[in-house]
Amino acid sequence: MTTFQVRPAPPALPPTDARVRQPARLGLQTAAALLALAALCLGAILGSLSVRSDAAALRVSVADRAAVAADLRFALADLDAQRADQLVPGHAADDPGVSVGNRLLALITAQQRRREISAALRQLGSDTTQTDRVRSLLDALGRYDDAGGRTAYVDEQQPDRAAGHPPAIAVAFSAEAGDIMHNDLLPQATALSRAYDAQATAAAHTAHTAAVRSLWTVLLLGALALAVLLWWQAELARRYRRLLNPALALATTAVLAVTLAGAVSFSSAATDLDTSVREGLRPWSRLAEARAVAADAAAAQSRWLVTDPGAAAQQRARFTTLTRRLDTLLTVSGYATPAELPAYTDVRTRYGHFLADDRHLRRLIAAGRLDEAAAVLTNVARNNVAFDFWDFATTLTQLAAHQRDDATLSASTARSALNGWPAIPAGVLGASALLVLAGVRPRLAEYR
Repeated sequence: MTTFQVRPAPPALPPTDARVRQPARLGLQTAAALLALAALCLGAILGSLSVRSDAAALRVSVADRAAVAADLRFALADLDAQRADQLVPGHAADDPGVSVGNRLLALITAQQRRREISAALRQLGSDTTQTDRVRSLLDALGRYDDAGGRTAYVDEQQPDRAAGHPPAIAVAFSAEAGDIMHNDLLPQATALSRAYDAQATAAAHTAHTAAVRSLWTVLLLGALALAVLLWWQAELARRYRRLLNPALALATTAVLAVTLAGAVSFSSAATDLDTSVREGLRPWSRLAEARAVAADAAAAQSRWLVTDPGAAAQQRARFTTLTRRLDTLLTVSGYATPAELPAYTDVRTRYGHFLADDRHLRRLIAAGRLDEAAAVLTNVARNNVAFDFWDFATTLTQLAAHQRDDATLSASTARSALNGWPAIPAGVLGASALLVLAGVRPRLAEYR
């Protein structure tokens, strides 16, 4: 009988160091790729949310706050002019049967301005940061209305008076109302308008800074993610003798697409926000200031015929100061685009008509032709102050509204440049993360 001796099987060889290290190496590379994708995704999401929010805040601060405050300031100044104009008309000095001047236009316009003031204060009253200023305006407006009401009441007691010769008590009450307007109402309204103007400028700066910051963030994080993925592709190709990992190639393409799309979108948003400030907000702010100054000048002009000689001289000096300021504000150099130059030229032409009426009015007053002066100040016809100021102010208002619309449109366009964000980068980069996991899974399976 033959005996066979069975040799025991050799013990299993321990895994080599390389075989142990490869899964760990793949795990680290996977984690690095996922972290790079997460960083890019987070940067794109936070950037888009920030820019869209800041652009929306800019539009709101311009359209709903700064514009309303500017309209309030203009309405207050024009209200004062219209109430002063109401004291000017009367009968001709040499014929009590002939009426001189137009009181109806001043009455209608004053009522309209008063409604605008109430609406603006109601709207601005919702802003808790300006509660004290709005409350002060309401208090001063109540005192102004009281003085204006007493002025009208006293004047109505003498319906058959000569033009330009209101009752002395009415003149005193009118002067009191004018003091309240210039010492309380207009300074408060000016401060409120400038506060909102500064708020709009700050919002524009914040939005533009966020867009530029987000642009560079996406570019840098996108470049980092691409570098990690491309290096990993090369590493896998060298180690596993495979030319391409399709899943990682798709993930790399997706990262490149998000990076380029983000760069274009954030760059476009930054450009639109810069345009909003340069071609909208700045010229609008300047024109809004011009509207208020023009109305204040008209109020000073209207009081020439209803004050004592000393006060009239003071009002004329005030008018001269205000029109010099207007000359500066209506200078188009440096802030009007070539396409807008005709509109600015038209405004300055109508402003020239208003100044010509003023010179005519001064000559009539100097000659003692008070009836004619009252007619020139209040009648509704070309070459009369009431009409030419309305024409100038209306054209200026339209141009200011156009510039404000440019500002809000550019802000809305900046926000629209990021339509679909942050959903787009979140979805695309989330899919890229799944592709990374799918691409590395076969390699890890080889070491089981």
